[in-house]
Amino acid sequence: MASKEPLQITDPEMLRAMAHPVRQRILIELNVREHARAADLARTLDVPANSISFHLRVLAKHHFIEEAPELARDKRDRVWRPVVEQFIVDRNLAGAENAIDPYLRWLRAMFLRDREAPGAREDFHEGMASGAFFTRDEAEELTAEVFAVMEKWWDRTGAAKRADPDDPERKFYQILYAVGPRDLASEPVPET
Repeated sequence: MASKEPLQITDPEMLRAMAHPVRQRILIELNVREHARAADLARTLDVPANSISFHLRVLAKHHFIEEAPELARDKRDRVWRPVVEQFIVDRNLAGAENAIDPYLRWLRAMFLRDREAPGAREDFHEGMASGAFFTRDEAEELTAEVFAVMEKWWDRTGAAKRADPDDPERKFYQILYAVGPRDLASEPVPET
């Protein structure tokens, strides 16, 4: 099982390894499944197996994942498992924005999505932007509560995914949470 301790990313090579969109998808899937073979990941992510194998080797080289030989059927069978669940990227690292860009693109697309687009009626989409006046302690308390709820649901849905990894009803839903002070007075006002 992956470590609950966040991995500190302070090396540009390590950042490039985890910032690749396919590798991010692989890391998510491995954390849900707890282990998988390249063929399993290729089928689930709809990416060619040779490409998945390449990305797995890159992730292993940078210690995001490791082989799990005890889960292999034979000596040629390669099973992979995650080493960590969470990452903290050094903000001063050149290219640090590459780690968050895929999440921000998804968030923008979700907020701008046409509700009448094909498939939109079948999928659940919800976004909210809100604000409140907090002390630092209150903001930290809110964050701890949100993380506890997210962890409960991660455990619950991860167990269901592991029980039936090919369930077509079970889709990966992205959840983003951010909290921090916003100084509206210092933000530029667009000209109208």
